[in-house]
Amino acid sequence: MRRKFFIAASVLFVLLFVLFPDISSRGAENGLLLWFNVIIPSLCPFMIMSTMLIKLDVTSFISNMFYPVFHRVFRLSKNGCYPAITGMLSGYPLGAKTVSDMYKTGAFSKSEAQYIISFCNNASPMFMLEYTGIKCLGLKQPAIMLVIIYMSAFINALFERNKTGNIIDNKPVTSTIRKKYPLIEALDESILSSAVTLVKVGGYIILFSILTELLKNMVTSNEIIKIAGAGILEITTGCEVLAGTSLPLYIKCILASAFCAFGGMSSVAQTSSALIGTGLSNRKYIFAKSRQAVIAALLSAVIFKFVL
Repeated sequence: MRRKFFIAASVLFVLLFVLFPDISSRGAENGLLLWFNVIIPSLCPFMIMSTMLIKLDVTSFISNMFYPVFHRVFRLSKNGCYPAITGMLSGYPLGAKTVSDMYKTGAFSKSEAQYIISFCNNASPMFMLEYTGIKCLGLKQPAIMLVIIYMSAFINALFERNKTGNIIDNKPVTSTIRKKYPLIEALDESILSSAVTLVKVGGYIILFSILTELLKNMVTSNEIIKIAGAGILEITTGCEVLAGTSLPLYIKCILASAFCAFGGMSSVAQTSSALIGTGLSNRKYIFAKSRQAVIAALLSAVIFKFVL
């Protein structure tokens, strides 16, 4: 059933591209520029160094720093602290990729890996501060957006923690013998792995940018559908469309918070790509991010009531 759906969607996508070549080309161009100008500079160095740290097995230092707090609050193991921190400091889908890389080495259990990706995979701080907070919303205190997204992620983690209801064990769950990498080999493999991931991310961004551009031009009569559709598909374009509307700033802030917390289907596809070969559930991830979007919208409704 799923295969037939994707085949039908692919055929429809090709037809739309043929019927609306100018719009599709403009969407592809926007996606390519977004990937080249924003995603690669912000993610590439962080992705290479993070992958290299994992291969050299030196993530324990960072994990030990945050373990006392993260274990008590989120019931994470020592190994689980590193991808949680990485996901907060970077952007989609680096948190999920870090979980995937570490899970494949046997650093933590499948249940903990599923738990971590439910809250560690978020938009980058710079995206929320500069693009969403300042450029799109014109906030005098853009850091509020960052606070809302992190708070929604932490609250979401508490829901997942209570659902699992167990303390994570610190012992590795497999007997996987990790290869001892020479420094240059670790660097080479990290660059190659990061390049492959970035190319996949770029492909997804371009495809979803085309879909978003088609939506913007084909749905002109209903502003709500256009805003919601763009935000659900791709957060960058969604926030841009939202900024150009006549909605009150208060409503814009609530919607932008929900868009950033969910990440859009583009980031869902990027995350799914990063999790290939792990057996982790995409359905559970989507449900967790949808719940985080609702939490972020509610927090935004309360906080911006007093700030704006």
